[in-house]
Order: sequence, then C-alpha cells, then structure tokens
Amino acid sequence: MIIDDVSEPQKSLYVIGASIILVLRESNEKSVDPIRLFDLFHNRTNKISLTYFYLGLDWLYLLNAIELDSFGNIKLCR
Repeated sequence: MIIDDVSEPQKSLYVIGASIILVLRESNEKSVDPIRLFDLFHNRTNKISLTYFYLGLDWLYLLNAIELDSFGNIKLCR
C-alpha cells in the first residue's frame, strides 16, 4: 500500500522508503547488500516483513532514489 492513513502507517511505502534512505545514509558504505540492508533496517525500525521491505525498495527504485551496482548491491542516487 502506498498510503494507508487508517490502520498501519508503518506499512506505508512513504514511511518504509524514508526509513530505508535513513539506514543507507547512516551505513556510511557506498553500497550495501540487500540482505545486510534488511538486517540494518530491521534492527533500527519497526519490524516489517521482507515483502514490505522489498516493496519499499521497489518504490525507491521507481523514484530513482536508489540504484543497483554491478554486484547487485543497493546504493543511493546522488
């Protein structure tokens, strides 16, 4: 769900995407393995499923906020 103002805002793609960006910025790494990023995300924020996490990554990719490097790692677009 992109916006859900009624039941669970932590499952909104806006909230998930913003949290992923914060984790990427705090990691101080150029690129991060997707599973490692999920672990960092999971330890820092509300616990959501891997499915919602991947939906958040898809959302950020569609917005050109993140990209994949040649190894399949995730990095922020600058």
